[in-house]
Amino acid sequence: MKESTRRHLLQGIGEEQVGITTTELAKKIGLSRSVTSLYLNELAKDKEVIKSETYPIVWRLTSHEYHTSQDVFEQFIGSKGSAKSMIKTCKAAMSYPPKGLPVLIHGNSGVGKTYLAHLIFDYLNQQQANCSDNIVVFNCADYANNPELLSSTLFGHKKGAYTGADKDKKGLLSKADNGILFLDEVHRLSYENQEKLFQFMDSGQFRLIGEEDKVETANVRLIFATTEDPKEVLLPTFLRRISAVLELADYHLRPLQERETILRVLFLKEAKLLKKDMMIDRLIFDRFLHEKMSGNIGQLANKVKLYCADALHYQEDKDVLYIGDNHDDVVKVIYDEPLNQLVDVSKEMLEKLNVLLHSTSDVLELRETLLGFPLSKDDFGGETYVLKQIREKILANTKQIMGKVDSVTPYLEKLTTYLLLKDCIKFDHQPIKQMISMDYPRTALFAKKITSTLPVEYKEEARFLLSLFLIGAIKEEIAYHALLVAHGDTTASSIQAVSNQLCGNYVFDAINMPLDASIKDIVLEVKSWLSERDTSEGVIMLVDMGSLVHFYKSLKPEIMGELLVVNNLTTSFALEIGQQLLNHHTFYDITKNIKQKFITDIQYFEGFSNDRNVIISSILGYDIAKKLKKLFEPFINPEIKIIVMHFNELLDILDRENSDKGYLDTTELIMTTSYLDNKTAVSSVNLLDILDEDTEHQAMKYTFRNTIHEKYMTDLTNKCIYFFSKEGLSEKLNFLNPEIIIKQVEMIIEKCERRFGIKFNVKVKFNLTMHLALMIERTILGSVDYPVPTDLSLLKVNDNYFYSNIKDLLSSIEDFYRISISDWELYVLHEIIAS
Repeated sequence: MKESTRRHLLQGIGEEQVGITTTELAKKIGLSRSVTSLYLNELAKDKEVIKSETYPIVWRLTSHEYHTSQDVFEQFIGSKGSAKSMIKTCKAAMSYPPKGLPVLIHGNSGVGKTYLAHLIFDYLNQQQANCSDNIVVFNCADYANNPELLSSTLFGHKKGAYTGADKDKKGLLSKADNGILFLDEVHRLSYENQEKLFQFMDSGQFRLIGEEDKVETANVRLIFATTEDPKEVLLPTFLRRISAVLELADYHLRPLQERETILRVLFLKEAKLLKKDMMIDRLIFDRFLHEKMSGNIGQLANKVKLYCADALHYQEDKDVLYIGDNHDDVVKVIYDEPLNQLVDVSKEMLEKLNVLLHSTSDVLELRETLLGFPLSKDDFGGETYVLKQIREKILANTKQIMGKVDSVTPYLEKLTTYLLLKDCIKFDHQPIKQMISMDYPRTALFAKKITSTLPVEYKEEARFLLSLFLIGAIKEEIAYHALLVAHGDTTASSIQAVSNQLCGNYVFDAINMPLDASIKDIVLEVKSWLSERDTSEGVIMLVDMGSLVHFYKSLKPEIMGELLVVNNLTTSFALEIGQQLLNHHTFYDITKNIKQKFITDIQYFEGFSNDRNVIISSILGYDIAKKLKKLFEPFINPEIKIIVMHFNELLDILDRENSDKGYLDTTELIMTTSYLDNKTAVSSVNLLDILDEDTEHQAMKYTFRNTIHEKYMTDLTNKCIYFFSKEGLSEKLNFLNPEIIIKQVEMIIEKCERRFGIKFNVKVKFNLTMHLALMIERTILGSVDYPVPTDLSLLKVNDNYFYSNIKDLLSSIEDFYRISISDWELYVLHEIIAS
């Protein structure tokens, strides 16, 4: 045999994961079957290849000259995913001295039990482990109806042991000496043979059938496989000796990405054999991807072969083989591409990403971290079919809701990259998820909508990541939820898409109802929609049918806030309401405008709220009001509802109360961060006044008497000081972290009180906190040092010299930030403290 022929043969075998038959190899390297068989037997004599004990014979390499230096178990699809734990168990069992532990591979027909057994052999061979010289494969089902012959095959027999035993014969245990014996369908062994086998497992000794005295020995690793429940078909004494049971899942239960890789490998194997690129009809590929087959991967491989054979029959002279009728929407398989498309990311990269993912509890910081992480799916072989499907479904869902897709397209690259790594990284950051739901509820709902049709195993991760990435793209300031409901397959959703697109944001949801749907059916659908939303602000519904009174009476108990039901569902009507919602019009204004511009039926709940409530609003912005709600919630009577609104909405409501007495009858208190021109009978409070010690006691006795118990006021006051300090500093500081500097400043203020023997009131504490923090940042950034109008060394506070004491108190801050605070800054500080 020529050296070039030898290398071609070995390379051809080494390229195949599961081995290759003589016929397949002959076709692959362009030789006749008989010549190939002759050469292969020469290679087997030289122990360069091994042949299986099964028919047709499958040839495999005994050396790894043409294998990669990587762990051979990486060839098992799912070794870094669903099978990661199983492979780890397998390695542990194989590594146990002196010759590993017996292993049982359990799974239905066609899941890859024999393939895994051969990989175990390759792994041991690669490790140059004990008992890895060869592998003997035997299917116990072949002799299941003849236990004596099966026993003879396993253990061997003496001449004359039974009729027809005309000479001594070695059994499989002897043939597998210093190697592996793989017994498939081990449940077909009789109990007697199971007993003989577990005695061998205990002692390493056995007797030939018909032999009374002489004991044989063999140094053998044992691997078993069965399709049945081991506890039901194997003797307990036999099963107890099997240390590791490896479970192989059915094809349709494997993760979707792994199924795609399996399917690609099967088509790629045929493409290599035929030396043709393949274009597979997407519908065929998709059906194979999701089909449940009793024969699992084995049956799938046969189907793939059949489709390829059928296509070849009509396209034998073509360079590219088209599988199926559709030649436009196809999945490409290039015959000379690498055999595996396994995700391969360094352990260091994964550890770094996982640390970053769980090192922050700040939503926006995590968003920037993930979007900025230098990782692309091109690092792992590009976009897969499954990821392409996910991308297309998200785009289709977004287009249906928004009329266009530009809100999500900038984030799909990162999304699909992280989904590719979802089995290596756990996106289970519950605190962040909860914060998104509370602070960005419309964004979270939108992310849920556009991921609703994704495969279940990707849905949760995709929803979390998109809700994070889309922060800022979805307007959270829209107070009311708006729903379009219509009969027809696409009526409501079509109006939704146009309206949201022209409004430029996610304003409307839509429910399409069958033409024969009853009012009861519609109410059930709407209730399901309501259950996912905070309805405390209110809900607007545009419908195309039915009794508005019935809708109102059925749905109002489900809604905490106001409900407006309009019997007029057109695009122009939806646009009118959408624009008013974006401009933060109140229900009262929207209703008034509708009546002026349109002739339609309206059912409107007259009155601001059925429940006792307090209103929180801030001239500083809607976000501040929402955060104030979170601050006050633990202290306010749980029977009282907290309603957050924009400041202009609050002014509108106060105007309405003036003209429509009783509208705010259930409102106990209005809380703001500024003074109101409030001419109503409803109590109101500027929350900044709580920082004033005198006002604090008044508020405790009067303003909050119906909403907050007196015992909570001290704790609430302290939290308010912290809140306003933090929020104020967040707006003003450009360099320092507000959370860190506030803690440092609070310690200085406490030391000041002790050193100078004074007790600061609440308002002075607040002013000092703000001043000290800003003073430190000014100094870091290089503030101007103005002349001091007096001698600092002479200044006193409560008979204590100010300058020497304050320099001592501030020394820790100066050391920490490596700064020197100017005399001018100290003079201003004295004026605040002394006042």
